[in-house]
Amino acid sequence: MKVKRKLFGTDGIRGIANRYPLTPEMVQKIGISYGVYLNAKFPERKNTVVVGKDTRLSSDMIKSALISGLTSAGVDVIDVGVVPTPAVSFFIDKGSLYGGVMVSASHNPYEYNGLKFFNEKGKKFSEAEEGGLELVVFNKYELPRADSDNIGRVFDGYNIVDAYKKHLESAGRYLAGLRIGIDCANGATFQIAPEVFNSLGAKVFTFNAEPDGKNINDGCGALYPEFIAEKVRELNLDMGFAYDGDGDRCIAVDEKGNVIDGDKIIGLLAMHYSDRSKDVVATVMSNVGLELFLKERGLNLYRTPVGDRFVAEKMEEVGALIGGEQSGHIIVGEFGKTGDGILTSVLIASIVKSLRKPMSEVFDLFKLYPQKLVNVRVRKKTPLENLENLQKVLKEVDEELKDRGRIVLRYSGTEPVLRIMVEADSEELIEKIINRIVEAIKSEGITD
Repeated sequence: MKVKRKLFGTDGIRGIANRYPLTPEMVQKIGISYGVYLNAKFPERKNTVVVGKDTRLSSDMIKSALISGLTSAGVDVIDVGVVPTPAVSFFIDKGSLYGGVMVSASHNPYEYNGLKFFNEKGKKFSEAEEGGLELVVFNKYELPRADSDNIGRVFDGYNIVDAYKKHLESAGRYLAGLRIGIDCANGATFQIAPEVFNSLGAKVFTFNAEPDGKNINDGCGALYPEFIAEKVRELNLDMGFAYDGDGDRCIAVDEKGNVIDGDKIIGLLAMHYSDRSKDVVATVMSNVGLELFLKERGLNLYRTPVGDRFVAEKMEEVGALIGGEQSGHIIVGEFGKTGDGILTSVLIASIVKSLRKPMSEVFDLFKLYPQKLVNVRVRKKTPLENLENLQKVLKEVDEELKDRGRIVLRYSGTEPVLRIMVEADSEELIEKIINRIVEAIKSEGITD
């Protein structure tokens, strides 16, 4: 039986800043708890962790509270400032550190924030690790503090950020002659992404790289790829890339302004690495068109629940080099252990450059089945199997779909919504089925 988490959702701890659990007091307690957890797990030496943040107004407040708690428990902290989430994973892996935390709410609006935890291998916390940390946070005894001689120190990690940039550059080839647009979402990629592409010789056109604390993800970035698509068409660019607020996802745009989602990117990279691995990992949300494309080429697709953590775990299990999500979280096992938007864009640009074809031709891989995602706001997240009327309707529409498509229902891990995804060979059929499911959900009395 899956244990319900009190703090952790699909991707770390997330909520509205300055409200529970992201008040300074609670974040400090989480920091102390994380320090105690690390000291118990690795008692043989003084622990050091890395902490990064995105550009949200609240990130300084939350980072300060977290670091206060960690140092109170005797843990040293390397503060790397504003960096993309995958940089935290990289620093842990390359620096032999014992963990790390990214202060970010990813694609959410500025008023949200969050904490993403990484273990000593640079991987996102597993469900077991999340559960272990929560046991410490909510234990009934006072947590031990370090004595005066062993309080943790804070070190400026600015000088190690260059190592992450060099890592990204090493993944690509010289891109001279390419005109590339990048939308940094006024988030964590706003400094590093332009520098990386400039170093690789591309002509870079940078947008939404002036964060003010409140404009992160505001009508820009991976959630709004139409912005960079318009700029690509307007400026006659060869391609464009849009990142989300913490830089762990990437959506691409070809020279015609066509948006290329994560499924097409997974398909391209899977083919690129097919001589080294025949296994590919995606989530239940990935389009069946991707699955058929891979199958026709002798590649195996494994599906996981939504969340790049689950993708990464499955990749390790089956030995896959490529995995990701439709939303643009792409993991390339050769270069990292979590989604990395800048890395993804560097690899795509390098493949396009080497093939000497327009990007639209490079991504002319397969046709996507029509797919629609609808979010229904709910007051409570009643287990779906307990909603009798909904289950009855789902059985009926499953029979109607048969081999023509599929349905995925899941509660969001970060918002009070039930996500409905319907995929079929007919948009008319999709609309019909979604309407029936929405009506069934409303009849259950769980909606706002």
